[in-house]
Formats: sequence, C-alpha cells, structure tokens
Amino acid sequence: MSSPSSSSTQMSSSAYSIINQTQPSLGSVTEVFKLPCAALLQLDYDDDKSLRFLRHGGFVVNLIMQSSSPVLMVSCMVDKFQWPITKDAPVIRIGKRSFAFAMPGILYGLQFPSWCEEEMMDTLERVFMKFACYKDLNEGEAGYPYADTTPNLWSKMRAQLENIAHNTLAQFGHSPGKSLSTVGSQASGLLRALRTSASTKMVGDAILSGALKAMQIEIQDLRPQQKCSEQDNQSIIFQQAFPSICVFSNLVEAVEVAWVVANGESHLLKEKLQRDVKELVGFKIWRLNEKGLVSFMEKLA
Repeated sequence: MSSPSSSSTQMSSSAYSIINQTQPSLGSVTEVFKLPCAALLQLDYDDDKSLRFLRHGGFVVNLIMQSSSPVLMVSCMVDKFQWPITKDAPVIRIGKRSFAFAMPGILYGLQFPSWCEEEMMDTLERVFMKFACYKDLNEGEAGYPYADTTPNLWSKMRAQLENIAHNTLAQFGHSPGKSLSTVGSQASGLLRALRTSASTKMVGDAILSGALKAMQIEIQDLRPQQKCSEQDNQSIIFQQAFPSICVFSNLVEAVEVAWVVANGESHLLKEKLQRDVKELVGFKIWRLNEKGLVSFMEKLA
C-alpha cells in the first residue's frame, strides 16, 4: 500500500495525515493511519510466558475527539480488536516493521509484512511519537537488535521489552507486569485482552455520543507552563487532554475484582500500590473519577 496522499489535509506537517474523517454531532473520528495487513500477538504474563496469536487483518489508528471538551483518545485496531495508546504507556519499536505495546497487565507485539515500505513505518512512528510514550531500540549504525524475520523474535526480545515496559509504567505511577487482580477465575491473559478491547471501544463510543460527561472525569495539567511557547499554546493538540492508560486498565481491573469477589476468591487479591507522577511531562491528562468508573463498569461486565 502506498503512503497517504500528499494532498490529504495536513493536521501536522510532522505527525500524520487525515486518511478519512467522520463527524458525529458530538465529536469526530479521524483515521490517521491505515494498512491492509498486520499481525497482533500477546506476550502473556502467565507462568509459561506464552506467546498468543490474537488477530490478523487490516490495521487502523483512529483519533477520537469530543467537540464539547478537550478530551481525546487514540485507538489501534487489528480486525476489530482494539487497544489504546496513551502518553503514559510505552510503545516500543523493536524492528523496521515490529512494535510492542505495554500497559498494566498487558504486553502486545505488532508485526507488519515485509512488503510494507519503510516510509509507511516511519509515518506510523510519527503517529506514535505524537500520541504515545514512544521508544525506539534502533541503535543507529548498529541497527535493531534482531531482524523482523528472526525466528522466535518476540521470545528473544521479551526480557528487554518487559524491562523497558515495567520501568516506564512505574515512572507514571502504574503497577507494571501481571495485574494483582488477575487471579483465580480471572487469571486468563486472553480474558484481560478481550476486556481491554471492549473498554477501548466503549470509551470511544462514549466520547462520540456524549455519554462521557464532564462530571465523570478529572483533568490534570502536567505541562511545564514556563516552557510553553506561544505557538504551542495555539496548537489544538497542545490544548487537548490525553487519556491516561488507567482509563482503560482501571475499568478492566474493577470487573476482574468484582468477579473474583463474586466467586469467593477475594483472599487471592493483593493490595495495589498507587504511585504518583512526580514530574511534569508536557501534556494534559484525563482519567475517570469514581462516578465515571461506576457508570462504565456494568456495561463492560
């Protein structure tokens, strides 16, 4: 597939192009990247450290914005299976056509076929740089640690990916690795992945329909105001509030805990340690408050 047309409306000269845009009455969905083929894998946190194939098919990145508030979210999708990318969860490029996505309790791998042009992968990289906590393992002249076609690539990269993912998530105040609520009847990594996909779709739909209300969220400004230039302050994206990964992970964990308690397995749960983000990281972030969490829980369950 060729790169997006240069005639596409440019939202940022160095970030991405609009491929397709729809505008419901209360928001907009912008397709900022699209390719016809990708494979999504899950590096499970089970005892066997298994590698699970999740989906194969068309890959899309959607930018969802609410017209009446600064709230936005960005979701990735392979064959209708969705997951979010956020500014407080890492996306790691491990090869020319391979990326890893980390969030509390989940580690995904995404691979594109060899016929995908490097120009397209670089465009996708710019999207991730704009909307995620992006990291690249390319060491310049030394290149990437392994070629995309290396046998058992994800198994060989797993230890390094987990180290980067866990350290990054911890810096943002999240509990890395296997969730403390993924126990007993809720121990399946696949179940958590499916609920994360469902929560991603549900939050996106709520933004567009107006079901996500101001009273259900809190917005925290993590920008160093003294460093904000006049150009930055006029930028639409700069004024927007990016979601925290906990918008989605807290929903999934709340459902997990509810099922664990309902099955009489609450003794398996461990106390979750909350950490604070101590550094200003250059963006505004939004989270669901207690009202918002309760309003979404029943739908996800």
